[in-house]
Amino acid sequence: MSPEETLEHIDHSAIVESVDPGKNTVNVRINDTGECGDCPAARLCAANGEPSNRISIVTPHASGYRKGDIVTVRGTEQMHRKAVMYATVLPCIALVAVMVLVFLITFNQLAAALSGIGATILFFILLWGFRNRIAHEFSFTIIGKPQRPGEEK
Repeated sequence: MSPEETLEHIDHSAIVESVDPGKNTVNVRINDTGECGDCPAARLCAANGEPSNRISIVTPHASGYRKGDIVTVRGTEQMHRKAVMYATVLPCIALVAVMVLVFLITFNQLAAALSGIGATILFFILLWGFRNRIAHEFSFTIIGKPQRPGEEK
């Protein structure tokens, strides 16, 4: 890929697990572990095909999907960068900043290390607490038509 080309979206194959037309939601499970191989955040991302990787997608066409349909789910590259920032960059900054600050105040390495670990744990607890407020920043869409099992493309 040349530097001029930028990836604007990331597609994943998914299987519809349930549909709620009343709420316009389709619950899917990402199932394309092979496509995550080139991604630098594949080990951190929830879209790596693990059984716990279920996402809920709001779509006005929810009634057009059935359990077992194979669909393509799309997320943006900006969303990917934001997830990496929340999961790795910000916790590392918090860890180092707290460790340096505590060490400069106490000159105690053990206190600095424990404080850094505590700050990282606190960061992830806060992130979990604000998950509903930031959930809108991580919304996937379903593209194309569903493929029904047993049907040809």
